[in-house]
Formats: sequence, C-alpha cells, structure tokens
Amino acid sequence: MNVVLDAGVAIYVATAVTLSVWIALFIYLWRIDAQARELKRRIEQDQPQEQRPTPTATITRVREAPQEPVEK
Repeated sequence: MNVVLDAGVAIYVATAVTLSVWIALFIYLWRIDAQARELKRRIEQDQPQEQRPTPTATITRVREAPQEPVEK
C-alpha cells in the first residue's frame, strides 16, 4: 500500500502540511508589515512637519431613547 496513506503516517503528513501553511502565512504577513512600515517612514520623511495632519478626536453623547412601557 501507499506509505503516505497509512493511518500512522497520515497524521504526521497532515500536521506537516498545516504547519507549513501557517509558517508561510506568518512570513507573508511579516513581509507585508515590514513593507507598510517602510512606506510609512518614507511618507513621513517626504512630508514637512507643518503639513502633517494633527490627529483629532470628537466625542459626542447620544441621547437615550425614552423607555417604552413594558406589558405585564
């Protein structure tokens, strides 16, 4: 029979494939993060300090709706 399809070996093959996929995904995301950091650094270097947007936040309070009567 095929050695890869043997019940004792199949779990190791499945684990190796799963681990390979996770490692590849981790490396891919790590590279994207490094490229994004490099792009952000370049953009910040090219923009003069006075043109950089100042982060702002607004806080608003939402009025609560009047409570409806509860039927008993």
